[in-house]
This record gives sequence, structure tokens and C-alpha cells, in this order.
Amino acid sequence: MLKKQVFIEKVKEYKIAIVLFAIIVFMSIASPFFLTRDNLINVLLQASTYGIMACGMSFAIISGEFDLSIGSTMALGGLVSILLAPVIGQLGAILAAIVAGCAVGLINGLLIAKIKISSFIVTIATMGIFKGLALKISGGAPVLSENDWFYLIGNGTILGIPNLILVLILFIAIAQYVLAKTRFGRNVYTIGGNKEVAQNSGIDVETDKMIVFVISAFTAAVAGILLASRLNTGSALHGDSVALFVISGIVIGGTSLAGGIGSAIKSIIGILIFTLISNSLDLLRVFSYYQTTIRGILMIIIIGFDAYTRARSEMK
Repeated sequence: MLKKQVFIEKVKEYKIAIVLFAIIVFMSIASPFFLTRDNLINVLLQASTYGIMACGMSFAIISGEFDLSIGSTMALGGLVSILLAPVIGQLGAILAAIVAGCAVGLINGLLIAKIKISSFIVTIATMGIFKGLALKISGGAPVLSENDWFYLIGNGTILGIPNLILVLILFIAIAQYVLAKTRFGRNVYTIGGNKEVAQNSGIDVETDKMIVFVISAFTAAVAGILLASRLNTGSALHGDSVALFVISGIVIGGTSLAGGIGSAIKSIIGILIFTLISNSLDLLRVFSYYQTTIRGILMIIIIGFDAYTRARSEMK
């Protein structure tokens, strides 16, 4: 009986990883192209930009907040990194894009932490503001990069591994370490779990929340730079629907929308699941009109099962 209980607890703990493994097993049987190196690299490349943003967004959601402006921040970062290159050099343009992204996060953080406006309202508003700014500076058209070095950032490899995947691994490691091993990370969990307890514990909730939004915007800007590099193009349209995809992946990974629960690694597993579902539907030649519906149904099933098992655990 004890062994059975231990087994059940392990299944609950690793259920998201089990879902990921089940998808891989099913698709390896269903499609001979799934386990090919090219397809797996393609999946990881698709997940890389979303995964980098998920590392930052995890801080926001664990703290009990949202950042719906990451798509606009991503598009703005990519455009700045290309448009300013002829003026201040490519490295200077990349740094300017990162600074611009952090500025967006700081604005969000000030409005949310200091002015006490809902993060949902603030980030929807700034999403529109910075999307409009991105459209303005680009003239509403894609902007091509003429710098070969910039193109190599998103398309180069080190020891046969694409740069984007290596950057993703680096961000996962840093985010997981900060959340699990630092005082700031523990503060983020405490703030998301119970804001009053955090304040009574001497945590500077306002400052930590501002930092959380700067981190989220920073990762969005980096993702925008990498995507622009990979495509050799910046566009105000690059960030469309990004926030919903990232949030969905994070929630699928087991991070609670109520705050206080989650991890960077689980968020990435959720992003991989979401990416694999899209890749699998393509390989199975499911008509594109049905894919959005199927993804939505699968998301409800996965998140619903997670919520059900968590509720059962709390009742016990």
C-alpha cells in the first residue's frame, strides 16, 4: 500500500513530464519523420524564443501577475536591433534594444507596483502602445538587416548545436537558479503565495514586483532580437499572439495562475508540449483550420486534469 501511494505521488509530481513523454512516444509511432534530427531541431528552434520569454514570464506569474505586453516588447526589440545598427553599430543596436525592453518592463512595474493598477489592464494598454510604436518606427513594413554578423547570431551553431538552443538552455539555467536558490526567488514565491505574509515578512513587495516586470520584458527583448536575427528581418507583427502562447505553455507546465507555484523547468516543459502539439498536427497533416480547435481542446484537457488532481490532493 505504501509503495502504491509513493508511486501515485511520483506520478502527480511528474505528470507534465509524463505527458511530454507520451506525446513523443505516440508521434514516434505515428510519423516516421518525427524523430529525425531535422524535425527535433526544428521543434527546439520553434520553442527557443517562446521558451526564453517563458523564463521571464514565469517570474511574473509565480508572483501572481501577468505580462501581456511581451509580444509588443519582442517586436520592438527586434526592430530596434536592426534599425539602429547603421547608426550606432550592431552591438550598440542590440544593447539599445535590450535597454528599450527593460524600459518597457520598468514602466509596467511602476504602474503596477507603485500606482496599484491591475497588471492585466496595464500590460494590455502597454501592449497596444508599444505595438503602435513598433508600427510607427517600421512604417508598418518588415525591416531587413544588412549585417551578416547579426544574421549569424540566430542561424549559427556551436559544435553543431544552434545558437538559439544554447541561449535557451542558458536562460533556463539562470531562471531556475534564481527562482530556486536566491533570496529574490524565494521572495517571488512568497509574494505570489500570500502578499500580506510577504509584506509582514519585511519583503519589499513593490521593488520586487518592478524587478519581475523588468525581467519579463528583458527576456522578451532578447527573444525579439534572436527572432529578428534568425529571420534576418524585424517586424511589428512578430509578437502577435505570443503572450497567449507563452502563458498557455507555462500553465500547461503546472505554474499556477494564482501565483506561488511553478518553476522555470516546468514552464519550458509546457512550452515544449505546446510546440510538439503544433508540430505533431503538421506532421499528421491535420487541416490548418482544425489545428487551433484541437490545440484548445488539448489545453483544456491537460490543464483541467492538472487542476482536478491538485484539488483532490488539497482535499486530502
